[in-house]
Amino acid sequence: MDKDKLPERNNEEKFLLKYFLRRIHNNEITQKEKNVIELLKQSYEPAKGTRRLTDKELKKSITRNRKQIMKKIGTSQYSKGKPIRHIPLVIGGSAAAIAMLLILLTFPFTKDPSHTDTTVIPSEFSVVEKQFTTGNEMKKIVLADGSTIFLNQATTISLRQGKFNAHTREIWLDEGEAFFDVKKEASRPFIVHTPNGISTQVLGTSFNIRAYAQLEEQVISVNTGRVQVYDEKENKIILDPDYKVSVNNGNNEFVAGKTDARNMSAWRSGTIMLEQATIREVAFRLKQAFNITLIYDHAVNDNERIVTSFTLDTPQEEVLTTICKLYNVHYKRNNNRVELIK
Repeated sequence: MDKDKLPERNNEEKFLLKYFLRRIHNNEITQKEKNVIELLKQSYEPAKGTRRLTDKELKKSITRNRKQIMKKIGTSQYSKGKPIRHIPLVIGGSAAAIAMLLILLTFPFTKDPSHTDTTVIPSEFSVVEKQFTTGNEMKKIVLADGSTIFLNQATTISLRQGKFNAHTREIWLDEGEAFFDVKKEASRPFIVHTPNGISTQVLGTSFNIRAYAQLEEQVISVNTGRVQVYDEKENKIILDPDYKVSVNNGNNEFVAGKTDARNMSAWRSGTIMLEQATIREVAFRLKQAFNITLIYDHAVNDNERIVTSFTLDTPQEEVLTTICKLYNVHYKRNNNRVELIK
């Protein structure tokens, strides 16, 4: 790099920081940015006994992380005489918040190919309990450690006070389905808690958890790495890639088996995989994907299981016809109400 350009680059970075501060001072920030600033301010609360950084260490940390952030948001595209483009970065509403942002964060601003809504959780030391719930949309959550969570529809996850910090990373999947891509940190295990006292622990891996209350079982499948699944009675199982475990919601019985993990998490790109699915799961997925209410009563045995798949843009009539062939039944439709008939 040309050494003569270093002062110019530093000036650009300082100018951009001043630009964000000026936007805050002039009350030109959006409500979403205000929410992030408030979270940053609340999260700047050093734990008791934590050593504070010296002025020299603080300055060094800010300089190092500022360069990383500016590199990610494309500082090099700015030059004098050109208007400043909108940059998706928020600087805190106080000096402390700004320092915390520059020290702790490295935002992975990449475009999500599935166009899901993305939320960045700004501080791994936040004392704020946070909950995220999806409706009919999918959502992407980026945690402060760089781990990513993709939430399927009708899913709720929670971060609890004091449970995601320098020593542990714990998430609660209260309801629904999520895919986790976890950054490896040997000193900080990543644990996902699901209903009925089930927990899934990893160090660095990617895996999918389905834990809808409407279904009979939770299913954990592993894409990469290795995970350990256990319950409150210390029953546990270790899963390698392309293995899954189904946990009965009634008695917590573990049943392990082979799977194609890519199919299990294909919902992120709009593909619905029904793998050994009961009619209850079929009905649930049709409601989730197309808002179809399936009435099956005695037309299908609850223990019958099918294997098929469809995408969200597959014509509904095609999906219903395929399902009926697999169950050897017919259907009658009235708007969004579909009844299976023998």
